[in-house]
Amino acid sequence: MANKIKFHAKQEVLDAYPHPFPSAKALPEWFKALPPSTNPHPRSSSVKRCIPFLEACSEGFIIPFYCDVWVTAQNGNIDFEFSEKHLCDGMSPHAIEQVEGHPFESLPYGTIPLKFHNPWVIETPKGYSCYFMAPLNGMEKRFKLFDGVVDTDRYYNTINFPFIWTGGDGEFFIEKGTPLVQVIPFKRDVFKREVGLVDEKRLNRDKFKLLTFFRDAYRRLFWHKMEQKNENT
Repeated sequence: MANKIKFHAKQEVLDAYPHPFPSAKALPEWFKALPPSTNPHPRSSSVKRCIPFLEACSEGFIIPFYCDVWVTAQNGNIDFEFSEKHLCDGMSPHAIEQVEGHPFESLPYGTIPLKFHNPWVIETPKGYSCYFMAPLNGMEKRFKLFDGVVDTDRYYNTINFPFIWTGGDGEFFIEKGTPLVQVIPFKRDVFKREVGLVDEKRLNRDKFKLLTFFRDAYRRLFWHKMEQKNENT
């Protein structure tokens, strides 16, 4: 039986807000528009054929923005107007001392750390945690989320998402349903490190297998596609 991740919320939230959904349904628009090949030659290929890239984008689930957001940033002042504030007061500030010295601190709004509020309580089976990050390969320019890991099998509470505004000055519209956070559940485990000589016979075997195809060699030879990785509901 497949493990299950649960997203719980108040009834009003369940009725009105877009629900979390599998990440495979929110592939980046720039990626979807990319042609698989750059020219007719069979060796030609774009990142659209790259299984590791696609797997990263498709892993886990997306929590989308639950309402429209209007952002005004000018002369060091930034304002977020949420179309809906009653059920989930949109955001709150962080003290810069909590992240002092972070790499984006020199940006115009780098000293104003904030956090998006999240209406969902997330629950995973015993032994499983969740990794929270910006949607992988989405290349969001307007804000940079801080990544985090939470033991969601023990912590039954809402989890908010700290970020830094990186969009600079201007007026910005973030539409309801825009992917906000990618949630990847994983089983906690301990790995021991080993350093040693490469198995050259095995390495060469796989290298030469790859060379027998113009393209899609990894997909054909090595990719293990998990059945029903995430439910489509």
